[in-house]
Amino acid sequence: MIDTHCHLYYEQFADDLDDVMARARAGGVDRAITIAVDRPTGEQCLDLVNRFPGQVYCALGVHPSETDHVTEADLDWIEAAVGDPAVVAIGEIGLDVYRGETNIARQEKLFEHFLELARRLDLPVVIHHRTAGLRTIEIIKSAGNHRGVFHCFSEDFEYARRVLDQGFNISFTGNLTYKNSPLPDLVRRLPLDRIMLETDAPFMAPMPHRGKRCEPVYVREIAAKIAEIQGITTEEAAKITTSVAEKLFFSHD
Repeated sequence: MIDTHCHLYYEQFADDLDDVMARARAGGVDRAITIAVDRPTGEQCLDLVNRFPGQVYCALGVHPSETDHVTEADLDWIEAAVGDPAVVAIGEIGLDVYRGETNIARQEKLFEHFLELARRLDLPVVIHHRTAGLRTIEIIKSAGNHRGVFHCFSEDFEYARRVLDQGFNISFTGNLTYKNSPLPDLVRRLPLDRIMLETDAPFMAPMPHRGKRCEPVYVREIAAKIAEIQGITTEEAAKITTSVAEKLFFSHD
């Protein structure tokens, strides 16, 4: 299995990351993609790639919440760094107006910058879209990007259909397993060959670990939940979702 979205550089992993990654491998999670939110975390991501070769890969970009802090030098560094073969995507990028942000025009400009970079380099994008759903799709459609994933998905079926129509995949994290979550009804209606697994570690730990630090090995809990919803075995769910992730992030056809 592949944890397609985690943040292994956060301080929650400072003391035992070797053990965390050993547990992941022992649990059948052989690869993890650690996702940057700005240049400093991107530098940390590349350090982790070198520390865990063949197990950790990364995506580089600027999270919309960091829009007001990014500099031209940061953008130049990211553009140069994405040439590293362990960089498998541009991300985490997108829009976020969850707290009523007033810098949406700057967010959109930065988002468009990274979409153009990804298109030029033929890299997929990892999309953050909190409380900015339709505008996010409008910008993607205008930019002409058709390879990527909407991560930590929590929207409705109509929105999911729009995402799939643009050629994007959808990934689910621990919130799929929470009591009274509406997401199982959505997963039941989605094609499994467009779904991927993620933890968003150290956040969003699935049941029965909710409230604790999340880590990559927990993608197996999400695979098990998807299997339960779709009426297949966990092994089948893991195989299909891994194939989707491999095609998006690791195929060079």
